Amino acid sequence: MRGQVSCLGAAILLALGSPAAAQMTLDEARQQGKDMGSEKRRDTTLVPSSDAQAAAVPGFSGTNLPEGSYFSDPERLEAAAQATKSSSQPYRITTDADHTRATFSNSEVLTTTARATAVENDPSTYLEGEDYSSNGGSCAPLPPAPGSTGYYEATCNAGEKVDEETRTCPVSLSVRADRRTIYTYYAGRLRTNPQDGGPYPARAAFDDEIGSGVCWESRPIDYCGSMAAYGYTAAKDCRRLGHTAVEVKCSAEAQGITPGFFHPGTVVSTGNYWLTKQDEPAVPVITRNEGMCAGNAADANCTLQGEVCTSSDPVTRIVDGIAVTQPCWAWERTYQCNRISSASDCGELETNRQCTYLRTECLDEDPDGGACKVTEKIYRCPTPSSPGETAPQYICGNDVYCINGECEPIVREASTEFKDALVALHSIDQAGSEFDEANLTVFKGARETCHKPVFGLINCCAGKSSGLLTAAAGIGALAGGPTAIAALATPFLALFACSQSEMRLDIKDRMGFCHKLGTYCSSSFLGICKTKRTAYCCFESKLSRILQEQGRIQLGKPWGAPKSEQCRGFTIEEFARLDLSKMDFTEVYKEFMDAAKLPDEVETMRQIQDKINNYYELHGTGG
Repeated sequence: MRGQVSCLGAAILLALGSPAAAQMTLDEARQQGKDMGSEKRRDTTLVPSSDAQAAAVPGFSGTNLPEGSYFSDPERLEAAAQATKSSSQPYRITTDADHTRATFSNSEVLTTTARATAVENDPSTYLEGEDYSSNGGSCAPLPPAPGSTGYYEATCNAGEKVDEETRTCPVSLSVRADRRTIYTYYAGRLRTNPQDGGPYPARAAFDDEIGSGVCWESRPIDYCGSMAAYGYTAAKDCRRLGHTAVEVKCSAEAQGITPGFFHPGTVVSTGNYWLTKQDEPAVPVITRNEGMCAGNAADANCTLQGEVCTSSDPVTRIVDGIAVTQPCWAWERTYQCNRISSASDCGELETNRQCTYLRTECLDEDPDGGACKVTEKIYRCPTPSSPGETAPQYICGNDVYCINGECEPIVREASTEFKDALVALHSIDQAGSEFDEANLTVFKGARETCHKPVFGLINCCAGKSSGLLTAAAGIGALAGGPTAIAALATPFLALFACSQSEMRLDIKDRMGFCHKLGTYCSSSFLGICKTKRTAYCCFESKLSRILQEQGRIQLGKPWGAPKSEQCRGFTIEEFARLDLSKMDFTEVYKEFMDAAKLPDEVETMRQIQDKINNYYELHGTGG
């Protein structure tokens, strides 16, 4: 039969491989298939003609098969397939892109056969002396199951990256000695015509210089008694007329006075409009030289952080012969500047075959409906396991299943019914101990968070990625204070200067006490996330966490957003609605059974059997 099938396959390959077949149309191919099917049906060597021959063909139920009607009408076969595909669950699972299908990494596939391979390579260890008759046989422990004791969510980021850059620039003092020559003038006003100064330059001639600060009025003078300097003598009725005059000083010669304008006179002793010309002592002029910082100050992406004095000794210095005293002579100014670039730190997770991609979320603090600036990719990765974390499993007589030369052991695990009952009873007791009388709730959690810069090396949210901890070890460290906490927490948390609360969260998460809510942006620049925080609800025990996780599913009570969820407990009415029999407590079996000092059920059965055998050996089997 196998030879006949091989010949048929060769005939098909020859037909498809011929030059004519390369140019064949769909209709021609169908016709050729029909012809070939009809030809083979007439070949009596290929079709069983007796009951003995039919019995030799697995699944053959007669010479008239229901599918035989399709041999001469393949179009009807296609139509029948189209009609049934909508009701075919395998078809929908295969073709529906939105259908959730289980995915397995290469390591997970290999893990499922690893122990079968161990038994195959060393059968004498596991199968020697086994009785494969109906009487059964003894049990031997299987090799430890490789792989993980659970999974955690690992994250990475892609998008726009904000790089922080610290810039410094110098600020210094610029000091110069300002030497001035002061010109002194008299300026007058007539009561009858203020624009006229009499023998003096009119006060109005100094308006521009006084406005610009070059000149200023220094004091009033006696209008009638000061004319002698200009070669005039006051009239007898001068004081009765009420004219006024002022002394004006200027740091430069006044330019508003011209001959014949406002009837000015000149000073007899100088031949000029000014009375005196005197050099004043030098005056220090001090200004801050901030030119080296101008670029940073004008950059909108830079923020001034502060400045520190870098030169203050001595405080008194001689500049152009003048002693100048200043508490600081130079400073260094610091700016924090941001630069935007594209980045991704997902390479390691993308190439890790043990991790499976789950989803992508946007980390933008205020999404504006446009393209997401920073995305977070979430992967499912196996939690690093420790030796002895899984319960022992056994291989017993009649527990090896083989087909086509491939053998796989059927694993026997102790029944969980007894454990389920004990854990359910314990959950009731736990509810009583965690009852919040003020709010009438049970299994309330505490909101805790940790931070990690986007694209940064610092990570204060390691948690389960560092491996699990036993409840005893974790509780001991939390009770031991900061030193014990730092010693047990993920080592690099102390190196990254993570806070004590983040180290405590790390220990609680690795103990299995915390439910991860998710990640949100905690600081941003121009809408680009710079730092993210991961939020958790942490509970008093692993059992409380499991009851919250699975209970919320039963109640249709989803967790809130990571930025706002407050980890409230169940109300009494909600707890009463929970069906504990439908919950999976496998994760707490080992700890609970260890705490209760109960032996493994398989070992218990072995001890009972030994006692029965010993009794009959001692007393015999007679009545």
